[in-house]
Amino acid sequence: MKLLINTTSPYARIARICLLEKGFDFELQIVNPWADDPDLLKANTAARVPALLLDDGRALTESLLIALWAETERPDPTLLPGDKAAVTVLAGVAMGVVEAAVHTMVGRVITSGALTEPAFDDAPVGQRRRRSMITGFQSIDEMLANQSMEPINLGSIVSIVALEYVHFRFPQADWFPDVPRLDALSAAHAARPSIADTTPREG
Repeated sequence: MKLLINTTSPYARIARICLLEKGFDFELQIVNPWADDPDLLKANTAARVPALLLDDGRALTESLLIALWAETERPDPTLLPGDKAAVTVLAGVAMGVVEAAVHTMVGRVITSGALTEPAFDDAPVGQRRRRSMITGFQSIDEMLANQSMEPINLGSIVSIVALEYVHFRFPQADWFPDVPRLDALSAAHAARPSIADTTPREG
C-alpha cells in the first residue's frame, strides 16, 4: 500500500498514526495538495491528503474513513477500546479543533496569500475559528478526566494531533487555553514511534 501525505497535514498524520498502530506496511509518498499534484488528483479528485492506495489500486480518502477501514481490517489492536462512544466523542471534538485550525490557515492564504499572515484571524470568521479551537481544547481536557491515557486510541490520537498541529501553526498564540490533562496525554505518548516519527514539519 501507499499513503499519499504532506509533511504538515494533521489529517494525513491521523491516518498515518492509525495505520502504524495497526501494524500495516505501507510506503509514503509526499505530495503537494496546493499544486494539484497529478498522483493526488488521480487518487482523490478533491486534491486532499491523505489518500491510501490499496494493493488492488483502489484509493481510500479522508483520515477518519481510513482509520475506520484499518479498524475493520485489523481489529487487534483496537483503536476503540473500552467505551467506544466516549472514544468516538473525544475524536469528534478533537477533529473539530483540527478543522478550525486548518480552516484558519486556508483563510490566511485566501486573505493574504501566505500561511504566516494573520489578517484573517481578526475577521469575524477567523474569530469564530479561534473560539472553536479554544472551546474544543477545553472540552477535550475535561473529557480526559474520565479517560485513561493507555492504551492509545482514536480519541487520544486525534487529540494529540490537534494539540501539536495548533502549537506548530500558532507558536506565539497567547490565547491558547490551559490544558494540563491534554499536555500530560501528549507527553505520555511522545516517545511512541507512531507519534514521534510523524511530528509535523515544513518541507
